[in-house]
Amino acid sequence: MAGATQDESVVALIKDLTAKLAVVANGIDERIGHEAPPASTATPLNRARALIEQRRLRRRFLPEELFHEPAWDMLLALYVASHDHRVMNVKTLVSSADAPVTTSQRWIEHLAKLGLVRRMVDPIDRRRIEVSLSDDGRRAIEAYLAAIA
Repeated sequence: MAGATQDESVVALIKDLTAKLAVVANGIDERIGHEAPPASTATPLNRARALIEQRRLRRRFLPEELFHEPAWDMLLALYVASHDHRVMNVKTLVSSADAPVTTSQRWIEHLAKLGLVRRMVDPIDRRRIEVSLSDDGRRAIEAYLAAIA
């Protein structure tokens, strides 16, 4: 019986700490939100970064299984990477999608078939495949980002 009381105390403590952390996180989110430029004046790149952050933020408040859009996550990651002059290989792109590797790889294949991404063998390490937005993919993402401004 004493073990049950101790377990209940630990559970109560965890709930209390979780509530306090949520208050702190909300305060930080509000401050960050006030510092961000209004959507109408933000650049497409800033809007893409904000979308990525908002998508990650949802997982703090709602069950992760509600948000499975690996293709969209990958397209946004590729858009930001291209502006940052970063090369994305399949492994790094898959990690940006928060989806199983095989699912992400199927989506990369599908995005390539749709002409939204290009895949190229890494000239230095031929085992790696680099992935980037195609011109059509870039135009589509930029048109969407302009439409939500």
